[in-house]
Amino acid sequence: MSNNIALEKIAKKVLNNMELPKEKNYGIDPITIIIVISVILSLIRVIQECRKNRQLVKDKNEYISLMKRDIQEAILKDSWLNRWRLQRIIKQHLTKEQHKAYGKALQYSIMGTGINLTEDEVYTLMEASNA
Repeated sequence: MSNNIALEKIAKKVLNNMELPKEKNYGIDPITIIIVISVILSLIRVIQECRKNRQLVKDKNEYISLMKRDIQEAILKDSWLNRWRLQRIIKQHLTKEQHKAYGKALQYSIMGTGINLTEDEVYTLMEASNA
């Protein structure tokens, strides 16, 4: 599967998990998918930057497992700092109106989806964030 298709599947998974107000006529268009992918890749870059010492791990599979664990720990810890970082990243990619309408829903959806990422999905995100 190509990297773009895999990224799109992850973005659609996040969007499908979003709890949106029923009165809003919200569709999944290509621009929305691109925005979600951008947010997720920015988040992966932040996590990788925080874990630079993990780069010393030579085995690719072990590194992917460590990255998956880091993502899950960041979500499970659910600290104020982690939520603030994610909100800041989301704010950078959305307009004020979009952020007001969908920011919190996107944050919770990313966190809910992130906890269940497979190692293949983590690898796809890592590859795309380093490209």
